[in-house]
Amino acid sequence: MKELIVSNIDLNNKDMNGKLRLDSLLSAYLKSSKNQIHHLIKSKKVYLNGTLCTKNGIFLKENDHIRLDIITESNLEGSNPTHPTDSDSINPIPTPLPLDMQDKKFNIEILYQDSDILIINKPPHLVVHQAPSLKEPTLTDWLRAHSHILHTLSGEERYGIIHRLDRQTSGALAIAKSHLAYQILPQELKERQMGRYYLALIDKPLKSHQQIECFMGRNPHNRLKMSKIYIRPNAPIPKGVRDSKSSFIKLATADNGKCELVAVKLHTGRTHQIRTHLESLSRHILGDTLYGYKKGTESYHYDNRILLHAYILYLNHPRNKENYIFKAPILTDMLEFLQNHFTKDLPDDCQNIMDLLEVDRIIDAFHIFP
Repeated sequence: MKELIVSNIDLNNKDMNGKLRLDSLLSAYLKSSKNQIHHLIKSKKVYLNGTLCTKNGIFLKENDHIRLDIITESNLEGSNPTHPTDSDSINPIPTPLPLDMQDKKFNIEILYQDSDILIINKPPHLVVHQAPSLKEPTLTDWLRAHSHILHTLSGEERYGIIHRLDRQTSGALAIAKSHLAYQILPQELKERQMGRYYLALIDKPLKSHQQIECFMGRNPHNRLKMSKIYIRPNAPIPKGVRDSKSSFIKLATADNGKCELVAVKLHTGRTHQIRTHLESLSRHILGDTLYGYKKGTESYHYDNRILLHAYILYLNHPRNKENYIFKAPILTDMLEFLQNHFTKDLPDDCQNIMDLLEVDRIIDAFHIFP
C-alpha cells in the first residue's frame, strides 16, 4: 500500500464562491472525472488530516493534508492506466546502474535524516542526476540502493532531490524523503527560507567584499558555460536569461598572497552562478578551467577538481517548522589545501584556519550587506 500526502493546497482554482472542494482538487490532481473521485471516496480511500472522508464536497483550506490509500490508477474506476497522474516537476528515476561501493564517491556522509528529509555531504566527482548520455552511476542510483525513493500515485519511483550541485562541487545537499517535504522545501528555496553558504578558493584575492547582481544566460560562444548578460534599460529580457545575485566575503589570504578563501551566499540559484559571477570579476575558482582558471600561474597549481564546497545549509523543517542549520565538513582534498597553505596572517582570535570557519562567524559576516 502506497500513500501520498498533499500539502500546501493550491487555492488558485477556487469555485465561484471562493472555495475549493475536495473532489474538485482530486479531480484536477489525478486528471480523473468527478464520478471516479466520488467512487474513490466511497471506497474509503481518502483521508483528510488523518480522518476518513465520507463526503465529496468538503471545503479545503491551505495546509490541509490529504492521504490517498491507492496503489495504482486502476483504483480509479474507469481510469486510463496510461494517463499520467503526478506532477512533472518530480523527475522519474531512470534505469538504475550498478554501484561500486568501493568507489570513494559513494562513501557518502549522512549529516542528518528523519522521516521527511535527508541531508548529505556530497563528495566531488559525483553526478547528481542521471542523463541518457551518462554511463556511470549517479547520486540517484545511490538513493535507490539505500531505498531513499518517493512513490507516486501510479506506483512509479521518483527521487526527491531539492537542489543541485555540480559534479566537482562538494557539500551539503537536501533530499526529500516524504511527499510533504518535496512540496514544501522547493517553495522554501524559492522564498529564500532555505539556502546555502559556500566556501571557494580563488586564484586572486578580491579587492573588497563584493555583492554581484546581474542577468545570466547561456554563453553564446561555449554552450557549456553561463555568462553575465548585459540588457539595456527598458529592453525586454531574452528567453533563457534570468536575474542572479551572490554575496562574497573575503576570509583569508594564502601564505603566498596569491590565493584567497572566500565565503559565498547565494540569493538566487542559477546554474554555475558562483563561477559566472567570479569570472565577471576576473577571478576563478582553483581547478575551474572551464571558467578561466589557468594552470601554472603564480597562484597555487590545482587541477584535481573545482575547490568549491557547499558548507552551510539552512531550512525550516517541513513538518515542525523549526529552523535547522547543517554544516557539511570540508572534505579531505580541500581541507589539506587549507591547512597547508593558510597558516599566516589569520585574525588574532584564530589559532588556525578552521577557527575562522565557525558557522556563526560565517553567517554573521554577511550582515555587512543590506
